[in-house]
Amino acid sequence: MKKFWLAAVSAVVVLGAVFGFAHSALAAPEILTLTPTSVQPDLLPGASQSGTFSVLDQGTNSFSVRIYSAPYSVKGEDYTPDFTPIPGSPNVANWIKPAISQGLVNPGQTLTVGYSLSVPTGVQPGGYYGVVFANEQLPKNASGVVINEQVGEIFYITVAGPVKSGGKLLQWSSAWLQKPPLQATLKLENTGGLHYFSNIHVAVKDIFGSAKFTLNTDKAILPQTIRNIPVSWTKAPAFGLFKVGGTATVLGKTVNLPTKYVLVMSSTARMILLVILIVLVLLFIIRLVYRRRRHKQKKSLRK
Repeated sequence: MKKFWLAAVSAVVVLGAVFGFAHSALAAPEILTLTPTSVQPDLLPGASQSGTFSVLDQGTNSFSVRIYSAPYSVKGEDYTPDFTPIPGSPNVANWIKPAISQGLVNPGQTLTVGYSLSVPTGVQPGGYYGVVFANEQLPKNASGVVINEQVGEIFYITVAGPVKSGGKLLQWSSAWLQKPPLQATLKLENTGGLHYFSNIHVAVKDIFGSAKFTLNTDKAILPQTIRNIPVSWTKAPAFGLFKVGGTATVLGKTVNLPTKYVLVMSSTARMILLVILIVLVLLFIIRLVYRRRRHKQKKSLRK
């Protein structure tokens, strides 16, 4: 029986090693890129400023791009982008004027586009949001499909003046038992009239404290919204016990994300573990029955 228990423990250890692999996804190559991806102008009502952004062609063909501005807002906690005007609110697309409406981008080269940003007089202090797009329909591929390529630069505009600010960490959670990938959920709330940026640091460590995955990112939290920020370790192994924790800033203050313990087990790992447990239970029962029989035999011999 000692050999059996040793084999069972070894099987559990081997289970973690055998399933300690990860799957990676291949990302589709980008053809158009735009830099910078966002700007944060701070202006008084009636003020204006100018700037530039660059469109880079990473493909092999020259093509023209259409340059235009649009309002920017979000829907839901997952922050689905919305580029339509909000009824009753200023249309920020009218504030941003690109210097050109169309341009030619050559392979490996950059098209630099100027713009002017003008805030109308009488606008109330607070946060306003817009985006400038570079849009192009690429040539048909081998299947005859036309791919619409579009990149943008978001304008997080602060109109200076007295603005109420408020926000908090609304949720930090990670289920105790998970299938890979390992996931956690962070929700931040903004109850004020101006956006804020949260610097988020999340670390996944094994039970010995060795770092396995880290996430460092900055996320904009728009006024009067809740933002769901998913954390996903896509290369989590099929079996393992981990600790998840970190920090997030809310309005310049650092908030701790309490440590969560997570047991990762794939469907296959769960099945193997279940089989091992069943075998252990059966062997325990067999051993118990065997002991009782021997005990009865000894008693009968004494008589």
